[in-house]
Amino acid sequence: MLERLIGLLRGDVQAEATEQGPFERRLIAVAALLLETMYVDRSASEVEQQAVKRLLMARFQLPPERVEQLLGIAEVRYAEALDDWEFAEAVRVGFDLADRQEILAMLWEVAYVDGLEKLEGHLMQRLATHLELNEDAVALARATASTRAGVLRGTPGEC
Repeated sequence: MLERLIGLLRGDVQAEATEQGPFERRLIAVAALLLETMYVDRSASEVEQQAVKRLLMARFQLPPERVEQLLGIAEVRYAEALDDWEFAEAVRVGFDLADRQEILAMLWEVAYVDGLEKLEGHLMQRLATHLELNEDAVALARATASTRAGVLRGTPGEC
């Protein structure tokens, strides 16, 4: 861990889009950011956990057992991480602009499913900057997530 911190401070640590193992680095990064969104308010509700799994299954066409495996790896990486920058950077370099906007919508959706908290809103703004998304892309991602979350709660369009 200390070597990793020293490497980060020196600029030696790079966020890569790929890594060895069963999942690409960029997929692990998306899962880790979804976990961070779920954990940022210090309470991971069942509805948030289910949303994370559903979003990963839908976006990356993964069966439930692969999603569980991905989340297990992402949990370990998230716990080891010094900062979410490495995950945001892996998403930024690993996905095109449209994909990054959709990933931000996924993050917003997790934030919305159990009621948006102030910490979640701050996290989304910070991640949008890291992902190099402009205000229009952020607004569209947020509106998309709001609509999806409203449909999930049975009240379309509710935030």
